Amino acid sequence: NNALEWFDKAIKAADNEESKDKYSRYYKAFYLMNRGVLKAEMIDFIASLEGNVQTLSMDTEGTTRARVSDRVARSYDYSEAIADIKAALDILPDIPYLYFDLGNLHCLSSDMVSAIEDYDMALKLYPEMGEAHFNRGLVLIYLKDKEKGCIDLSRAGELGIGDAYSVISKYCDDNE
Repeated sequence: NNALEWFDKAIKAADNEESKDKYSRYYKAFYLMNRGVLKAEMIDFIASLEGNVQTLSMDTEGTTRARVSDRVARSYDYSEAIADIKAALDILPDIPYLYFDLGNLHCLSSDMVSAIEDYDMALKLYPEMGEAHFNRGLVLIYLKDKEKGCIDLSRAGELGIGDAYSVISKYCDDNE
């Protein structure tokens, strides 16, 4: 929480009329982006802890048993992180990595259509972004558009994303 407080202060300082300079809007976008990413990382950390909880129970003979709790599908609220990235994009709409980050947050929020739109925009601005091809390919395959997804994964591999080839062999080879 301390880091979030520092980002909040930095964002306010970037808006302060007395301290504004020609770079203030860039600082603010940078702080918003990093605060959004930090919020998402905190949610992911909490989610990872919740998936590894052990429950202790005692049976009628007094024997203590430990078991890992059953995995329950939970969704987490990334709306604050998404709002921060969108605010950064309002300031700097030509930064492809902001769209990439927004796409990742939309994926985590199970908004796959928005994720594809964000990856599309990242690739429009920076066609050689292998990570965006890779993630868009995964989302397309998840949405049952295997042909387009495999094309994206292939392009990601060409651009140096090594993990693309194992995904291609699993989902794109014709011998399924």
